[in-house]
Amino acid sequence: MDLAEWYAAGRWVALLDYIDMLPSACRLNEAIANDKEYAAHLASLPKSESEWAPRVSEFGLTEHLLRDLLHEVRNLKQVTVAAAGGRPSEEKPFPAPRTEIERAIEDADRQWAESFVGQFGFSAEDI
Repeated sequence: MDLAEWYAAGRWVALLDYIDMLPSACRLNEAIANDKEYAAHLASLPKSESEWAPRVSEFGLTEHLLRDLLHEVRNLKQVTVAAAGGRPSEEKPFPAPRTEIERAIEDADRQWAESFVGQFGFSAEDI
């Protein structure tokens, strides 16, 4: 594949799709992160309500195992603090990729819960 040919042919959508598929740890993303104008633009945007999660395409077996290992180390830290008589802080788990499948399951669970509590006269806001 010759990107210069794509540029000369005006295949902008293909180029943008290719750029979007680059891994997060690449030189292009480093250059974008160090661009002052782009940083100012990002700083002016409103904060996102959703929590960050890694992309599914960048979360393979190695990342999954490292996430599990991190959680176990954090659990050992909590046990050590508790054994020494302290009060361990609540550890927030490292996020895993979020997919539309998980969101659809959460929505279905929420709808079921709303219909269930509705049978007893409660409203959806009571959940």
